[in-house]
Amino acid sequence: MADALTREKLYENTTRGDLLFPFQHYEMTTDSCNIFVPYHWHDETEIILVMEGQVALLLDGVNYLLDEGDIAFINAKQLHQFTSLTSKLVYYAYVFPMGSLQFSKEDITQTSILEPLFRQELCFPPTLPQTAACYASVRDLIRQIISSNERHEESYQLLTKAYLYEIIGLLSQNNLLTRKLRPLRELDTCRKILLYIQEHYAEPISVRSISAYLCMSSNYFSAYFTRHFGRGFVDFLTHYRIEKACVLLSSGDINVTQAALQTGFENISYFIKKFKLVTGTTPAAYKRKAATLPKDAYT
Repeated sequence: MADALTREKLYENTTRGDLLFPFQHYEMTTDSCNIFVPYHWHDETEIILVMEGQVALLLDGVNYLLDEGDIAFINAKQLHQFTSLTSKLVYYAYVFPMGSLQFSKEDITQTSILEPLFRQELCFPPTLPQTAACYASVRDLIRQIISSNERHEESYQLLTKAYLYEIIGLLSQNNLLTRKLRPLRELDTCRKILLYIQEHYAEPISVRSISAYLCMSSNYFSAYFTRHFGRGFVDFLTHYRIEKACVLLSSGDINVTQAALQTGFENISYFIKKFKLVTGTTPAAYKRKAATLPKDAYT
């Protein structure tokens, strides 16, 4: 019951496209302010292409650093978060329901590839290395999907499906479709940790309090967290709070002191020090810069 509740609170229930074509593309861009898409999951598959800058992807507890030209795949129901790491960032996300690619009449491609992908017996790889033999072809297909969906050219819906089939075919041909890499129990524990942080980051949180919540010893929790998230718990929590503070400061209605207190920092000097360490600028300078940009530049 608790696991189901945890998943439900992180679930993104968003309508994509329309009823006749539930596919959706997003352009995420910023010139200086923070892009922070907090932990969530959805039933659709998502393809990411970074056009400019650098973004951190946290995917089911594993950190991936995505640079210009990098491609990432997010399978249905995978927990993920995005954080911009450079002042200039542009990336595209294409979200689609895997079930919409299945045929009404079964054939070998459906039984051997499409249905296993839908049931997640097969999974998309988390990232596609730029050294992969099919990288250039997959990148160009993603660009064609983005272009045709932006222009809504004639029969773009059919072309989109054709491009997606070709991407899947190239990944399969190069043996890049994978089996599940991590046990479901481990993913549920990671989700519990992330949800606890999401719900309590504005409050005092210690290793002792969160490890007690998870019925772990403090030492075991610290080792577990570092192994699954690639950094220590205190460092991760500090970055998460700074990211939340960036969102508050970008809103224009919150001053530096309020942003600090509302994100769990009791000492303003410490908040300013950590903010500058993480973002490269002070909270006040960040707020001033955010005020000069249109709202959609950082939302």
